[in-house]
Amino acid sequence: MLRMPTLFEPHWYGDEGIYLTVGHALRQGVELYSGIHDNKPPLLYLMAALADGNQFWFRFITLVWVVATVAVFWQLTRKWFTNTKQAVWTTIIFALLTSIPLIEGNIANAELYFLLLTVGAFYWLYQGRSTLVGGLLLGVGALFKMPALLEVGVWPLFWLLTIEKGWFKKSVLVGIGAILPVAISVVYFAWRGNLSPYLVATGIQNIPYLSSWQAPLSMLWRVVIAAALVGGLIIWHKNLGHRALLIGLWWTITLFAALLSGRPYPHYLLQMTPVLTLGVALLVWGKERERYVVVGLMAVLVAAVVTFRFYVYPMVSYYANFLGWVAGQRTTETYFAAFSPDIKRNYHIAEVVAAGSVPDEPVFVWGDQPMIYALARRLPVGKYTAKYHILDFRAQPETLRQLTEQPPRYIVSFGQEDQLPGLAELLRQRYILVERVGGESIFRHRIINP
Repeated sequence: MLRMPTLFEPHWYGDEGIYLTVGHALRQGVELYSGIHDNKPPLLYLMAALADGNQFWFRFITLVWVVATVAVFWQLTRKWFTNTKQAVWTTIIFALLTSIPLIEGNIANAELYFLLLTVGAFYWLYQGRSTLVGGLLLGVGALFKMPALLEVGVWPLFWLLTIEKGWFKKSVLVGIGAILPVAISVVYFAWRGNLSPYLVATGIQNIPYLSSWQAPLSMLWRVVIAAALVGGLIIWHKNLGHRALLIGLWWTITLFAALLSGRPYPHYLLQMTPVLTLGVALLVWGKERERYVVVGLMAVLVAAVVTFRFYVYPMVSYYANFLGWVAGQRTTETYFAAFSPDIKRNYHIAEVVAAGSVPDEPVFVWGDQPMIYALARRLPVGKYTAKYHILDFRAQPETLRQLTEQPPRYIVSFGQEDQLPGLAELLRQRYILVERVGGESIFRHRIINP
């Protein structure tokens, strides 16, 4: 029920606009990474393709997926606690954190998707079942977003410290299981002739991304602090108990994953929601030594949130806005405007572009508003859906060549044409200005009939 408003949100979230555009392109037969680009592994785009780039269905698939994640987490809590009441309340907290907009639980981001796999792996491995299967689950999770793969490191350490019988064999099997799905994806894209674009998009490009943000703590310091926390757990593991040790290792690794890019985007914290929820439960119902461990972990988390300046989204106004719209007390325009002041403009631009073109005609948006492609259900000229992709890859010459050789019917410019040398001249020579929407301009080709 808390996720119902997500089905009726406007197109406002930039990354989601990219996912939808990529998903729509895949349904049109465009090759992922070589024909249409983004910098995540393939499974999130396959989910968007399943929805054919339609936001309602993408959000609906996400809703069903999150419900399945909560169901698996419920099974985990029943193994974690002997008291049903404790399991119920822990599951409720998890469901809230992964559904409300506080840390972007309402957005179809990769973290929400790989949680089903990471929680499933934890549930599987906690019961002592096949470590190969547990690793496979984490490996599939990594095909939504690579930080999920870091959670593999929890188990070899836990098995070693708890003197688990056959810990080395288990560690090897969980590692093989985790690597196997990633290896299969590499083989698949090599077979499709897209290996280089795949590796660049999901690996090589993300290396400078991790250091491009001016984070308050360098990557070196983050590694040192994470190693110190793990070292403390190793030193005192005999006094902690198995549950506290497992929580401590999982907490440290997922917090490190959330801080990997140094950016304060709240959806990064979604990876921590399972361990955070179980930690809160130990704080309330656990043994004294378990509570001490969780208090220390909470202090580290709070320090990280404050240091990296993670922000959150309002909750009360989000639901009040939706209920006011449903009750007819707010117009659709007012309801949409609460998400972003750009929405009205983007919807209007998309309407103009869609009305004046046919579905198989590409268009070009010079700006960081990929939602226009998703709204108009048009594909971009070239493989990039946003201006910053073109700039990051220094693809200005390639983009201008494509615009010149196969000029689209519409070009939408958000200004700063000088950052794409030759664009202003192309617009002057071949295009007429149709309309200005605020500071943005819609151009139509002179020769192509409307």
